[in-house]
Amino acid sequence: MKAKLRAWFQASRLPSQSYLFLPLLLGSVLAWTVSGQWSWTVFVLVHLFGLFDQLYIVYANDVADEATDRDNSTPTLYSGGSRVLVEGRLNAAALLRAAWVMAALAVTTTVAIGFMAGTWLPLLLGCIGIALLWAYSFPPLRLSYRGGGELLQTLGLGMVLPLLAYAAQAGDLEGFPWALFAVLLPLNLATAIATALPDAPSDARASKRTLAVMHGIAPARRFILVLIAGALVLHALYAPLLLGIDAVVARWVVLVPGLAVGAAALIHLRAEPGTRVLDAFLFLAILANLAYVAGLITLLLWG
Repeated sequence: MKAKLRAWFQASRLPSQSYLFLPLLLGSVLAWTVSGQWSWTVFVLVHLFGLFDQLYIVYANDVADEATDRDNSTPTLYSGGSRVLVEGRLNAAALLRAAWVMAALAVTTTVAIGFMAGTWLPLLLGCIGIALLWAYSFPPLRLSYRGGGELLQTLGLGMVLPLLAYAAQAGDLEGFPWALFAVLLPLNLATAIATALPDAPSDARASKRTLAVMHGIAPARRFILVLIAGALVLHALYAPLLLGIDAVVARWVVLVPGLAVGAAALIHLRAEPGTRVLDAFLFLAILANLAYVAGLITLLLWG
């Protein structure tokens, strides 16, 4: 029993919850800043949705990528799946059933949110999020293999989640700072590309059309750096006007992400699959994204 519980814990990859928790929290805080609306019950339900959605994602992806993961000799903490299928700790049928249960719970949670918020936007956005993952991993689209999977991940994490949390608290999308996506989407695209870098050798053997496979690891690394740096420059230039905050204070938000991308630039030439340097590069790329969102949340709450 303990071994089975440990296997499910491994499959759940709970550290990846940060990819969902922070965008959802940002959407909630933006709604409170703009509309003054706040409900702790809705807040809890939104993050329950985030938990169920994250579990659906990791369980389903493990099933969809089982063959590729078995061929992957360069997995990391952030990529290559949970390894429970590769190690024989769980079976694909059980994981797929669990994925469907988590998807159903996620959708049910958005129904409860919509009932409380007086809008069905959270349900619509939640279903879009579920559909994006299906299009990413499974037939007939399976875009993580055909190409465009990074864009689906970007839209799901960088756009759908903040909008869902905003609508849940505010009751609609009126007043949402849409131009903020000019920063959020490049950062999330950089993360999506970065998390595929360690898997590039096995992805290539599986004919998976990620950007790193199609254009090479070195160009992908450079593109990641350009996306992050460009997004941070846009924040520094336009966030004060967009969010109505002091320019000097607003620029503090880019301090940690800026240091992260600077450090990543220093090591990117040696960041090859299977090396600790790539692990560090990937960590720094993810840090730039998550630190920006966390910094923006802090600024909106206490700036």
